[in-house]
Amino acid sequence: MENIKKPSPVNGIQGYFKKNMGTIVALLVLVVIVSISTPKFLTGSNLLNLLKSNAVNAILCCGMLMAILMGQIDISVGSTVGLSGVVGAYLITNAGLPVWLVVPCCLLVGVLIGLINGVSIAYFSIPAFVATLATMSIGRGLTEIISGGVSIRIRNDAYTAIGLKSIGDLSVIVVYAVVIILITWVLLNRTRFGYFLYAIGGNKLASDYSGVNTKFYNMIPYVLIGALSSIGGVIWSARLGSAAATLGSGFEMDAIAAVVIGGTSMSGGVGTVGGTVIGILIIGVITNGLNLMGINSFWQDVFKGIIILTAVIVDVLRKRRYTDN
Repeated sequence: MENIKKPSPVNGIQGYFKKNMGTIVALLVLVVIVSISTPKFLTGSNLLNLLKSNAVNAILCCGMLMAILMGQIDISVGSTVGLSGVVGAYLITNAGLPVWLVVPCCLLVGVLIGLINGVSIAYFSIPAFVATLATMSIGRGLTEIISGGVSIRIRNDAYTAIGLKSIGDLSVIVVYAVVIILITWVLLNRTRFGYFLYAIGGNKLASDYSGVNTKFYNMIPYVLIGALSSIGGVIWSARLGSAAATLGSGFEMDAIAAVVIGGTSMSGGVGTVGGTVIGILIIGVITNGLNLMGINSFWQDVFKGIIILTAVIVDVLRKRRYTDN
């Protein structure tokens, strides 16, 4: 295991800015453009709303980052958000269970989905896209069955408080996101788990030969992704005060876009939590800016798709230039 080289962590604030200079400049340019286009953007209330609207995406990105660091992906996160949210709403409204019991049940849903993904990918060598596509379909189907195709209204104040409480003017869900981002940073930069994750993404064969239990460390991130997606489902359904079959739809696109824009290589082994945070802000500014400018929401998906494609092309060209040299 001594032969495994993990990418050097960012050394201090100066190193962080140097490593993420491209995405930081892109974010600043985007902020300037949106600010010129709509004066409402830089108001305090809008900036707080921007953070609140992207808090769940930030939580999902912490999981998606782990998958992409391994050179894999998870497209089931949106359906897991939806299923967990609907299960929570159903147990609160129809089954009358207390909040302290409902939340663990929702987390169990995500962990089970993550476990299915992780075992399928790590131990049965099913491609990540295929495995998570299957669980995405299962999740959406179960969401429709449980909800009956209609929105479940939540009238439990203790449950909705999970997503609606504020600390001063700051929404509590932003605090959740910050805590989870910090925990993810510690996991990836200060533990053996993170060390092995980078190693497997960089060179799985070398990790095998070095004695790393690659199957186990390939499975665990998917369990964590499932748990984080369930947290997102609980928060989002609590914030809305309801849960429908469409809950979480498209969330996987935002998470993938933010992680890739933040400099994480789709081939694995390269990426940081700090870069991902910048990617989250870029996606948030784009969505918020387009909404303020009254541009059709369908165009948001177009822009996100273009951004993902551009980021992947840049990553491929960068790797090709490195290989040629």
